[in-house]
Amino acid sequence: MSDNSLLVAGLTGLTAIAASSLASWLTSRGNAHAARIQVDATTAAQRREGIRQTRRAAYLDLIERAQAVADGLRGVDGLSTAECQGALAAHRDRHQQLRHAVTLIGLEGPSSVEVAASNLLIMSGTLSTALAATAENVSRENRREFQETLRAYIRLIRPVVEEASAALDER
Repeated sequence: MSDNSLLVAGLTGLTAIAASSLASWLTSRGNAHAARIQVDATTAAQRREGIRQTRRAAYLDLIERAQAVADGLRGVDGLSTAECQGALAAHRDRHQQLRHAVTLIGLEGPSSVEVAASNLLIMSGTLSTALAATAENVSRENRREFQETLRAYIRLIRPVVEEASAALDER
C-alpha cells in the first residue's frame, strides 16, 4: 500500500509542478500580449496627436496668411495709381505666401479643408486681377469691383476656419 501512496504523492507533485508551470507560462504570454496592446495603443495615440499638431500648425499658418492678405488690402480704396502699384506688388508677395500655405494644407488634409483653402487662394488671385485693374485706371467702377472682390475674399476666410476646426475635432 505504501508504494501506491508514494506513487500518488509523486503524481500529485508532478501535476502541481506542471499546472504551476503552465499557469506561469500562460500568465507571461497574457502579460506580453497586454503589453503589446498597450504599446500599440500608445503609439497610435501619439501618432494621432502628432498629426493633429502638424495640421493645427498648418491651419494656423494658412489663417494668418489669409488674414494678412485681407489686412494688406483694406486701405487700397483711397490710393493713387502709383500707390496701387505698390499695393499690388505687396499683395503678390502675400499671395505667394498664401499659395505656399495652401500647398501645405493639400499635404495635411483633409480634403474639406483643402477645398476651402483652394477657394480662398482662387479669390486671392481674383483680388490681384481687380487690384491690377485699379492700379491701371483708378476709376469708380474698378474701385467698386475691387471692394466687392475683397469682401468676397474676406467671407471665404470663415469657411476655412470652420473646416479646419472640424478637422481638428475629428478623432
